[in-house]
Amino acid sequence: MYNMKYPNLFAPLKLGNVVLRNRIISAPQGFLHLDAESLPTQAAAAFYEEKARGGAAVVTIGEGYVDSVHGIDIPKGIHLDTDDCIGGISLLADAITKHGAIASMELQHAGMYASESYVNGNAIYAPVERMGEGTKAGARLHGVLIPEMPEEVILETIEKFAEAALRCKQAGFGMVLVHGGHGWLLNQMMSPVINTRTDKWGGSLENRMRMPIAVCDRIREVCGRDFLIDFRFSAADVCNPGGYTPEDGIAMAEMIDGHVDLIHCSVGNHEVEESFVVVHPSMFLEDGCNLKYAAEVKKHVKTPVVAVGAFSDAQLMEDTLAAGQVDAIAMARGLIADPDFPLKARLGKDEEINRCLRCYQCFSGLLDTRQFCCAINPVIGRELENKFDTASYKRKKVLVAGGGIGGMAAALEAAKRGHQVVLAEKSGKLGGALLCEGKVSFKKNLERYLSLQAKRVTEHEHIEVHLNTPATREFAERTEPDVIIAALGARPVVPVFIPGYDKANVVGAEEVYYDLRKAGNRVAILGGGLVGCELGIHLAIHDRDVTVIEMAETPNFAGNMLHGEAVMAQIAIHGIRLLTSTKAVEITDNGVLAKGPEGEIQIEADTVIYAVGQKALTEEVDQLRFCAPEFYTVGDCNLPANIAKATKEGYYAARDIGRI
Repeated sequence: MYNMKYPNLFAPLKLGNVVLRNRIISAPQGFLHLDAESLPTQAAAAFYEEKARGGAAVVTIGEGYVDSVHGIDIPKGIHLDTDDCIGGISLLADAITKHGAIASMELQHAGMYASESYVNGNAIYAPVERMGEGTKAGARLHGVLIPEMPEEVILETIEKFAEAALRCKQAGFGMVLVHGGHGWLLNQMMSPVINTRTDKWGGSLENRMRMPIAVCDRIREVCGRDFLIDFRFSAADVCNPGGYTPEDGIAMAEMIDGHVDLIHCSVGNHEVEESFVVVHPSMFLEDGCNLKYAAEVKKHVKTPVVAVGAFSDAQLMEDTLAAGQVDAIAMARGLIADPDFPLKARLGKDEEINRCLRCYQCFSGLLDTRQFCCAINPVIGRELENKFDTASYKRKKVLVAGGGIGGMAAALEAAKRGHQVVLAEKSGKLGGALLCEGKVSFKKNLERYLSLQAKRVTEHEHIEVHLNTPATREFAERTEPDVIIAALGARPVVPVFIPGYDKANVVGAEEVYYDLRKAGNRVAILGGGLVGCELGIHLAIHDRDVTVIEMAETPNFAGNMLHGEAVMAQIAIHGIRLLTSTKAVEITDNGVLAKGPEGEIQIEADTVIYAVGQKALTEEVDQLRFCAPEFYTVGDCNLPANIAKATKEGYYAARDIGRI
């Protein structure tokens, strides 16, 4: 008998006559690789297939629109309102179900936030007549008078949900997720704040729940009992002063109880900017931070309950299920960071899991390039090319210079592909510059990831590790490699351009990360990038009085706007003084003399910490450039890079070896 480490996590869940193979659900993610007809491509199928292969019980497709005329908020989403979609979505269903998972489709209608429908010249509706507003989808609707949804349109929309679900069933899906949360149409109808209608579709709780219940009942009628319905809703309207309470959420759940197979408890409203970092928890929140809402709902309903939000620890998930707090757990970013999470946990190899850093690189990638990506998983968004890459290139001897994020990624992939790898790291430990953040409370998953990668490297039979060994030209000549991958990183810029930079009260950010005792009670940080701002938060948590000084008009979050929002929220929570458009003129014994919009100011500080950027080690790289026939540079030694860029460049450099 196999000694299962997580018996509750891998216990089957019986829903009617359907059995889920475990309690892990891949939460909806909308993959934007669609064709001109808004139908999935092979790349999209490969994206979802990876999660099914990794062992999730259910894989949910995001953003399937039941009404592409009146109900869409983004240009890219699967249109489910004609039979033309069946062939395309069957591609997704087949990719998922052939690996033993249940394919689920999110059914979505944007309601009064259907900005794309409005831009396209189509009518949109709200529960009651109101002026358009919002920060995201609603931003394009400011000043637009949105009419009340007539009863005949309500009835038509209910039917559209059911018709979309039937098309999904015909395509091979076994479940739909009816989206009743995050501020979309059904959530608008459920809201006591928004839905103040005076007919049977609004006002009282019974009336406000009439449409979502009707949608679920009609799907059941059309698709049959064995076709599963997962109802996702916001169990609380967090961060919204005018929103509804957890008690309201419990009352809503009690109303939907018995009409669906799963009650899926999220939180928040997508148009309330402050709620983003709670709906999609930032690294500053604890693991499973939204569990409390689902656990309360569980006490009041008979339908199995799903929790979602910041789950990446298999033991926490096991304990949650063992305690009966919920019946299943949904993961989104956790299965982007490691689609094999379920398989690794089932095998008791959870130490091998790449835990999500909650850095928002995936979201920022979607916003910037419309491509999924991940800071620690270079395959995400490129599953199709990796699925069919079985090339067996000539085996070579590879010298990896540097044992940081990029170097370790390169070494592991090169060794996996059969190359003989020598890794030289000048320090006594693998992990690179990010090792300094090992004691930061909100970076614990980064620390785990670095330790895991180091373990993988040191234990790999095809990787020879040399610590305390600079990758010099002489070392390369002794090693005689066929290939060199330079991953030497970068070093902090010392602000020699600021008078007083060499005073005794001045120290670099990296040094303070390693030893908080180097920071006095009052701290001034020069540089409002991620390094400076995150260090400021770390110091504030440890009771320092912090001022961050940034020359630009806004902090520089390296393109990761969503993590930037989380950082700014923490700056406010901890009372950190952030001075933008402010230049340090001189460092004094008592702090910093700076010039800002109001003129010169003296910032009192016991310690001045510089975090003004990184400088690539170009001279060290150039020493190695002609020491082997093949030569690649990755990560910071090209230009200062983030984790995602270093990981991706290291991974693909290793895959390019020996092509010729």
